[in-house]
Amino acid sequence: MRSIVGFINALKHSKRALSLALIASTCSWNTHAKTPANLLNPPVWIGFDDAYGQKSNTSAMAIEWGIQAAMEEINAKGGVLNGRPLKLITTDNKRVSAKGKDNFSQLAGTKDLVAVLTGRFSPISVEILPEAHRLNVPMISVWGSADPITDHAYKPSYSFRVSLKDDGGVEAMMSRLSSKYTVRQACAILPNTAWGRSAANVIQTKSSQNSIRFPMIRWYNWGDTSFKDHYQACMDSRTQGLLFVGNEKEGAMLIKEIAAQPRTLRLPVVSHWGAVGGTLHELAKDELSMVQVDFIQTFTFINNKRPRAVYLANWIQKKNGLKSTGEIPSPVGAAHAYDTVHLIASAIQIAQTTAPPKIRDALERLPPFNGAVRHYAQAFTERRHDALGKSQVLFVKLAPSGQLTPQD
Repeated sequence: MRSIVGFINALKHSKRALSLALIASTCSWNTHAKTPANLLNPPVWIGFDDAYGQKSNTSAMAIEWGIQAAMEEINAKGGVLNGRPLKLITTDNKRVSAKGKDNFSQLAGTKDLVAVLTGRFSPISVEILPEAHRLNVPMISVWGSADPITDHAYKPSYSFRVSLKDDGGVEAMMSRLSSKYTVRQACAILPNTAWGRSAANVIQTKSSQNSIRFPMIRWYNWGDTSFKDHYQACMDSRTQGLLFVGNEKEGAMLIKEIAAQPRTLRLPVVSHWGAVGGTLHELAKDELSMVQVDFIQTFTFINNKRPRAVYLANWIQKKNGLKSTGEIPSPVGAAHAYDTVHLIASAIQIAQTTAPPKIRDALERLPPFNGAVRHYAQAFTERRHDALGKSQVLFVKLAPSGQLTPQD
């Protein structure tokens, strides 16, 4: 009897060991697989939609670099699903929300597509949410920060984010104004969009926690040609600093108008990162040094020793003939996208299918991954679809050359 019981126990132990070995081999596929993916096998597609057609936008190409760098690395180590290569399909939303929504539907119809990445413009990602949940295809934001991208009533949620979230980011911006510039009363200039409203909500709910008040919040619309009235209203309310949410064109306009003020009337500015997702350094080159402005970020290549960050920087420099990591535009987009593709590939291996609902489920139970941006103990959970947090926040200065230099 004892020998039979021992045999059964040994059999159970061997089954558990085999199961653990299979899980381990699945989770470490990208480390141990050495045979490259067979490019003749049916590809597994990842979609990406962004404003490629906007001339001053550098984020779309940077995100694509991060995607391609990860795909090349993964495919060289065996691809996914027994040798199938990952491939990218892109669409241009031209910064129009309705176009982004249509593009998502088009991408979602692609055979063997597992997820769609969205780019810099939060309002477009928010507009896509109903389609993602109607079609049951994961949408992963790799730049957009508006809280509603992941904070919504859809269950189960098909939206994920490997990016800054305003809940922590705008709070960090307020803290920056308070701690670095000793601002006690601040003004905010925000776009009348989902992105701006997300920032306003954080300001209204968390400003008191940072010993800073906002007696003045000013709203603008895309296409406005001046911030002079907004800035004057801020000055009239006796604010000591400015929190700004906008992109490169709006950022350039604001910086130029502040630079035109007498030196004593130039408020310090803490800006959201949309302003450095494009060619702001070219649009306001002469005025940059005349205004104190810090930009929030989650990542820098400069002096970054993380192995995957070094790999990604070297890949981008080699592919594009760049001489230094400081020349890489929109670095957060490249790094977020690179990590995201690795996380998706891991989900594919767990799910063992290209069915988007199964990929969604697998994203909530990923193994640890040491990425370019951070170590992800568990990137997402059933309750948390945001992979980054407050610990990734840093601030940078923008040089006329375009380099984003980390600040204390």
